Amino acid sequence: MSRLPQADESKQPELKAAYERISKTRGYVSNILKGFSNAPEGLGHFAVLGEYVRYRSDIPARTRELSILAIAASIEYAWAHHLPHAVKAGVSQAELDELKRGGIPATANPAERAAIAYIREYANLGQVRDATFAELRKHYTPRQVTDLTLLGGYFVALGSAINALQIELEPQFGPRQA
Repeated sequence: MSRLPQADESKQPELKAAYERISKTRGYVSNILKGFSNAPEGLGHFAVLGEYVRYRSDIPARTRELSILAIAASIEYAWAHHLPHAVKAGVSQAELDELKRGGIPATANPAERAAIAYIREYANLGQVRDATFAELRKHYTPRQVTDLTLLGGYFVALGSAINALQIELEPQFGPRQA
């Protein structure tokens, strides 16, 4: 059970509006986003950032999902949510297995490898080595580096909130795995 109760959308028009916008882009409101329901304005802004990094950034879908799963490897809730997106983007089971182990798939192209390395270092409080950043810049435009950084920030925040608030995985994603 989550550490915080969820606010009642029927009693808060701002929360209801945030849920409606989230449902339009994602199809439903996930438990993690419901976890922010006690701050409807904050939820609305956070969801807009999530919408941007997921649907409007200049990062190729496969790279985006590889990067998200590189952050989510130790956060089962986030892993379960993004696994279907990664498969749809062409990530193989062997690549998923390697990401889950904390590695970088050998089958990832050089640009994808650079993005995964960057996102992992970024997720360590932004401790990105010069060599990692230089390799990233060989493959991505300034806009794409910025988009990847925003994606990393969003998913680090999301993963931290999942853990801190003890968000439960929705039944349709199956039981939590050890």
